[in-house]
Amino acid sequence: MIENLAHTVNTLLVQHPNLLHLMHVLFWVKYWILVAIMGIFIYLAYFRDKQEAVPTPARGGRNPKDAFIA
Repeated sequence: MIENLAHTVNTLLVQHPNLLHLMHVLFWVKYWILVAIMGIFIYLAYFRDKQEAVPTPARGGRNPKDAFIA
């Protein structure tokens, strides 16, 4: 069934080159959108402002206010 569908789509694209060109353009649009999304995530991971980062507690001594005494 899938082979029939692929054969039908290939036949349609051979008969209509404008659809083939449209698929080519849509492929490149999808490609550049995915590259842009990846670039946004890389930017957020590496170049985010350090003030927005989660502060890490200092190693060593404890703050008396944070210590729980049972």
